Amino acid sequence: MLRRLAVLAIVWGLPASTATVRAAESWPQVVTDGLGRSVRIERKPLRVVSMTPANTEILFALGAGDRVVGVTSWCTYPEEAKSRPKIGGFAATTIHLEAVVALRPDLVIAGDEAQSLVAGTLAQLGIPVLSVKVRDFAGLYAVIGQVGQLVGEREAAETLVGSLRRRVEVVVARSRLIPPEKRLRVYWEVFDAPVMSAGRTSMVGQLIELAGGINVFADVREEYPQVNTEAVVARNPEVILGADMTQGGALTVEILRARPGWSTIAAVREGRIHTLPADPTSRPGPRLVDGLEKVAAALYPQTAEGAGR
Repeated sequence: MLRRLAVLAIVWGLPASTATVRAAESWPQVVTDGLGRSVRIERKPLRVVSMTPANTEILFALGAGDRVVGVTSWCTYPEEAKSRPKIGGFAATTIHLEAVVALRPDLVIAGDEAQSLVAGTLAQLGIPVLSVKVRDFAGLYAVIGQVGQLVGEREAAETLVGSLRRRVEVVVARSRLIPPEKRLRVYWEVFDAPVMSAGRTSMVGQLIELAGGINVFADVREEYPQVNTEAVVARNPEVILGADMTQGGALTVEILRARPGWSTIAAVREGRIHTLPADPTSRPGPRLVDGLEKVAAALYPQTAEGAGR
């Protein structure tokens, strides 16, 4: 991950020539999206529909929010996004194709494979659809750059990526100063019934590692595996984290202590349990860096002090 971030620092740090910017802001444009499909955009999109909350946040962050004419019911940030016409929920089965078509979009920005069927149907109807796929910060930077190019906000995208990258580098630089023997063992609770955690390849797992923590379930292949409570006790995390939507925000010492054997866990004994905002730690958009900073502050408040923008 750190090596990929270093490469991106070089790539995104290079100033674009006037010719490059001019070419990027001309149409038609043909790009390959996150699902490997060729997408052709005939003209600068003036009406854009977003099919994921993260895509909505990217568009607004790029200054293209005034061109967003449709969003999902889960698109709650920024505040202005709540006023846009709704096309359904996040799951493909809840998206109303008729609502999307009625909005006459020049471009639809969809999520990954989970929305591929809807994206394919819209493409067959002649609507340009860009499917994006983010698995790490390198992927996030690339998606912001691609979306910025397609909506005619390339310079804004470069500025945004540069800002996000610098903030990530601050957290990573601080985490490198933590000696291996002082890195904290971390358990992230995704759900409580059944108990689910975060594997190393998940976005949450990457946030933990970049912040200098040791994910106690880093050896699990699944992104968000179901685990048994005995395994959590055996791995004895020193810090327990979870999103504020976990158990309705009730991830507390009292609740965890009541679980069989959990009173012996170091994090529970010492009260090192933190509930973090759900959206910045789960949505692969610009606020994911906020999530990283919050994880770092929860794990190492003394070294995270002063980090951020």
